[in-house]
Amino acid sequence: MKTRNLYLLLIAFMAVACITKNENADKKLSLLERAEIPYLKGESRKAFDAKPSPDFDKNKWFTNDHCLIEDKEGTLHWFGINNPYPPKGKGLYSYHPYLGHLKTTDPQKEWERLPMALNEINGTEYVGAPYVVWHEESKRYAMVVEVWPKDRELEVYWSDDLYNWEPSGVYLTGDVWKSTRDPHIMKGSDGKYWIHCVSHGVEGKKRSQVIRWKTKDFIHFEPAQEVLGIDDNNWATLMESPFLVERNGLWYMFFTYAHRRYAETIVVVSDNSDHFDYKKNTLTTMFGHAMEIFTYKGKQYATSCGPEDKHYLNHQSVSIAELGWLKQ
Repeated sequence: MKTRNLYLLLIAFMAVACITKNENADKKLSLLERAEIPYLKGESRKAFDAKPSPDFDKNKWFTNDHCLIEDKEGTLHWFGINNPYPPKGKGLYSYHPYLGHLKTTDPQKEWERLPMALNEINGTEYVGAPYVVWHEESKRYAMVVEVWPKDRELEVYWSDDLYNWEPSGVYLTGDVWKSTRDPHIMKGSDGKYWIHCVSHGVEGKKRSQVIRWKTKDFIHFEPAQEVLGIDDNNWATLMESPFLVERNGLWYMFFTYAHRRYAETIVVVSDNSDHFDYKKNTLTTMFGHAMEIFTYKGKQYATSCGPEDKHYLNHQSVSIAELGWLKQ
């Protein structure tokens, strides 16, 4: 009997020791070792032609920063920069009269082109990177989009149906340097809407930054705070198109770092959504510009776009691929 009890005690001790050993091993894993690595699964396909139709005009068209949102009926909508190359006398990257709009129920097959969401061809000739979310509190869609009435600024637009948009006259960038652009919006863990942009010089720091505003109503905003910064000693931000993903308790910041390569997306991981360390926790790089991550009908996808400069790549449209996550 005593032998049996000693045997059971030994088994219990060994079980506790194994659990403790495993827990200690997990604690020793670094953040980079615990992270999953995002990658493109299979073929990256062109989603649709950049030009509205083959007979639209003689100019070549391009896309750039964009966003995707699923409506209440389950249709996926694309909004983004979609323009012809500028005519003589107009500047590249500053001639953006159109904000394109397409929809689909199968993002890797057929897209239906719709009338332009915004049209500034007879106005300022500029409308830039958009991001659209459903604002639960007012039961409307909110869009934050780059406009250029005098300087580049971010303005809030509203829509009841994703087809008709009205400007609010509310701007986000009155307290920061005018390079702030490329919004991404998500509902944060604190119940507020987090608006991520790239900028240069928030909080007096002259470096490339991803910053975050917080809001509940898209009328009042908390002061912008830096969540990622790179001391690259340049006159303007070299980062573009931030996109934040939460997955299994970790946070993944995707952004384009265009001064290294136009079609390079860098991914930095963090266990703190308020701080990302570029030097210590860069996880991987991916091929793509202004990458967007979205889930539709149970699959997660990544998109890339552009570029605006004609001599790059073979098309200036949007490409799409299924996104995978590699467990280490």
